[in-house]
Amino acid sequence: MKNLFRKIIILFIFLMPVLAMAQEEKKSEAPATSRAERKKSKKKWKEARSLEKAQKKAFKDYHKRLQTKETRKRMKKEKRKGNKLRENKREFFLVRWFKYKKKK
Repeated sequence: MKNLFRKIIILFIFLMPVLAMAQEEKKSEAPATSRAERKKSKKKWKEARSLEKAQKKAFKDYHKRLQTKETRKRMKKEKRKGNKLRENKREFFLVRWFKYKKKK
């Protein structure tokens, strides 16, 4: 037990300089100071974001196109049900009353 404890302490001692260097690297990244630089970085960020959104939309459209009409309807229904459950809303009372219940 003492041997394990000593090894852990030695490991931490050797890792301290590495952790300190990692923190210094983060500090060196200063945010853009001039207005032109901020504007340029914002424009770059917007372009990257719009590209990412377009890729997600293309993927979603492709996935949707592969499904049959009935499957799309079922997916839409399940999506609505999931949203309702996430909002902690119960199903409509008639649905709850007449829903098929498994025999125990």
